[in-house]
Amino acid sequence: MSDLEPESCRRVVFDRVLGKGAFSTVYRALVEPENEHIALKIVHLRNIVNDLKTVQDCVNEISNLKVGTTIIKLNHSNIIRCLWWDFSDFELKIGLELATGGDLRRIIHEHYDKFNLIKEPIIWSCAVQLSSALYHMHKSRIMHRDIKPANIFVYGLKEEKKSLYERWKNVKIKLGDFGFSKDITNGLDMTCRSVLGSPLYMSPERMLHQKYYFDSDIWSMACVIYELVALQAPFHLNTLDMNLMTKRIINGFYPPIPSDIYSIKITKFIDSCIIVNHKFRPNISQILRITRRGLAESQNTALPS
Repeated sequence: MSDLEPESCRRVVFDRVLGKGAFSTVYRALVEPENEHIALKIVHLRNIVNDLKTVQDCVNEISNLKVGTTIIKLNHSNIIRCLWWDFSDFELKIGLELATGGDLRRIIHEHYDKFNLIKEPIIWSCAVQLSSALYHMHKSRIMHRDIKPANIFVYGLKEEKKSLYERWKNVKIKLGDFGFSKDITNGLDMTCRSVLGSPLYMSPERMLHQKYYFDSDIWSMACVIYELVALQAPFHLNTLDMNLMTKRIINGFYPPIPSDIYSIKITKFIDSCIIVNHKFRPNISQILRITRRGLAESQNTALPS
């Protein structure tokens, strides 16, 4: 346990490490006098002063969540809030809303370990919340570019419930980690070429170093929904053969969803988004309508076992 005194006179008491990256560490921390638990991300800039790309990622994470110090840019109930940030002694400290239930990998692991599939209403609920967050981002002219279960955070988990359905049925999710996000509000060329993010969830156009647009996020989001259905990513391999994975992605080859377990509606929805030609993917407005209808229909027909 240790504490620090940022320039803003906050007193932050460190609790434990939540995660580590190449140049940063995320802690669970207590902010006083508010007595509020947060996720505190500390980026050690002394180690990356010559790495302009990583420095830019840090700037992106702050600027796309917050403009200046008071006006929140991405203010949405399904997007992680940036509470404050501070820079001193070659350390960038970002105070973020704490995810009380971890990230979305947890629901996948819990069901996989117990040989259970996730109930369809829960999957549709996650799809609605994720597409709602993405709709708000795209409306604000921001691409996320790194959508994956590890960057989707969980709230409202009923830890005391033994039934997986009861634990997860009312869960709330929030999209986070905006280090790779791109604001193209003022861009003349409203596309990107840079290859960032996790290859397993990356669209074909990005894998091929082609220009890409907002519909690249649609592909990544659909890969996450597929993973909730199948309990593994669509292009997952039991080998580290990057060439084989790339070949499968650019050809859109992935195992089909079992139609005897899940509805045709969710199968068609996922298939319509994980489509190689980005021009044929639905836009985020269409996706939001589809997912809302899917959630309503699944709640009317599905019963917990």
